[in-house]
Amino acid sequence: MTATTAGRSRRPNGAAPTERRNRDSAVIAAAITVMSQKGYAATSIQEVADRVGVLKGSLYHYFRSKEELLFRILEESHEQVVEIEHEVAALDLSAFEELLEYVRRSSTWYLSNIDRANIFFSERNQLTGDRLTEAQAWGRAFEKHIAKLLTSAQTDGDVRSDMDQRLLTRFVLGALNNIRFWPSRSGKSFSNDEMAAALVSLTRSAIAAP
Repeated sequence: MTATTAGRSRRPNGAAPTERRNRDSAVIAAAITVMSQKGYAATSIQEVADRVGVLKGSLYHYFRSKEELLFRILEESHEQVVEIEHEVAALDLSAFEELLEYVRRSSTWYLSNIDRANIFFSERNQLTGDRLTEAQAWGRAFEKHIAKLLTSAQTDGDVRSDMDQRLLTRFVLGALNNIRFWPSRSGKSFSNDEMAAALVSLTRSAIAAP
């Protein structure tokens, strides 16, 4: 059984697809709220059920376990970031401009979904077996995408060549993954667009070819 198969929740008998999607969304939203406040380990299915307004037993019709619920949260987050990757790739930009646009859109997503992003980075190692393997593969694919764009941009002469691509990849990943902390540490209220634009400008200045 693959991790994705293992992570899929069951459709309750007689539940219409729209009803099922709405209930899934409500459960996931409630779980994100509780897990972001208490952490995965301290979160109980009962607390999620209480927040949704259903009996604990009813929740198991949608998700077999707390781990399956966590996996679905992470899977949705991954799918949304991959969608950004595809949207930016369709713009037919140079590799360097594609990288910067990807940084802008991804950082905006992080800032608009801070609780989701925090759960993704802090709780994914709570998964086990095939689910953990798949979540780790998502991280490697994300890094590979950044590295590919940087390599192409170096070949084009748009990104500095005096530094190894692997170090540049770590720099971009670190900056992007940590923008979720900016709102709580900036000491001033900035809009998401302002923070994303600042990150793009800083990234351009740091890695652009002279």
